[in-house]
Amino acid sequence: MDHEYSISGRLWVDNANSVLLNQDCREYTLGDIVFLLSTTTAKEIQIILKDKSKAVSISDDKISTCCAELSRRFACRVRMEKLHEEYGNANVFNGGSDYEVVCADSLVCEYDNGREIVFRKQSV
Repeated sequence: MDHEYSISGRLWVDNANSVLLNQDCREYTLGDIVFLLSTTTAKEIQIILKDKSKAVSISDDKISTCCAELSRRFACRVRMEKLHEEYGNANVFNGGSDYEVVCADSLVCEYDNGREIVFRKQSV
């Protein structure tokens, strides 16, 4: 079985380019975790994990804390997601097998101006 972990998010602001104009706003650090911020549209900023190998060890609480702090810092709505997918052999209808996602867990948290809107964990 293989495991894949990912953490990503979005900030929704009035003007993404003006928010990221300052170099200090292009990275967000929480302890030893560094997130990179980059514009995707005029009103949206993408959040990605700088070192993707750390995704496996980042707790749900840290994701929630990061989401809340970014929301307060930029006075906006922020949504972050953590996804864990487990790959393995799955039976298919023709009697063979296929290597695909057999189990997935996700965390979704969303804050608006530092106030929690959504904190949801689910398994599929």
